[in-house]
Order: sequence, then structure tokens, then C-alpha cells
Amino acid sequence: MVAGEDDPVWEAFVALVLPLAAVQERRSRYSDKPALWLDHREIAHREAPGVIDLRITRSGWSEVSDSFRDDPAVSRDPGRRDWLELHLESAAQISGLAPLITAAIASNQR
Repeated sequence: MVAGEDDPVWEAFVALVLPLAAVQERRSRYSDKPALWLDHREIAHREAPGVIDLRITRSGWSEVSDSFRDDPAVSRDPGRRDWLELHLESAAQISGLAPLITAAIASNQR
């Protein structure tokens, strides 16, 4: 297990994701950050305290975009094709993003 560097938002995110799939917590390939991996694919990493990059496929995003497109906690940069940036002020916000996170994990298993 890789510590979230005492970030309760990251720890809440990990607690939500681990039961959803055969996910492993390791270091990111992009830098020395905690990350979640599904097989050989990095699906999320902690960017900064309260900021999480989440990989979602185009089809996964199309399934949930109507619900999360205008959510201020969700940032999508079209230049980063398969990544969303989650900006969270507290661990309590994770539960409101559960459908988005679940769709992202499912889309990376297809």
C-alpha cells in the first residue's frame, strides 16, 4: 500500500475504488505520486492535496457527462483525452462523485 501522504481526500478515494475492481495502489509512472492501477493501466493518481487525476475512456465519459459536465469539482481538459481532474475540498465530496468514479473504473475494464 502506498500512503496518500496524509491526504484524507485521497484515502477516501482509494477506499471507494478498491472494492470496485482488482485495483492496486502503487507509485505513478508520471512522477513520485500515489496512484491506482488496474492491471498495467494507471487509472488515477494524486496530483496534489485534494486534487486527483482520474482516467476515464471516451465511452465512459459519454455515459456520465450529462450529470458531471457542470460539476465544479470535475475539470475536463479536451487536450488530455482520457483524464479528468477532480478538485475536492473534503473527503465527504467523494460520495457525490461515486457514479462518475464507478463509470471510470468500469470503462477502464472494457
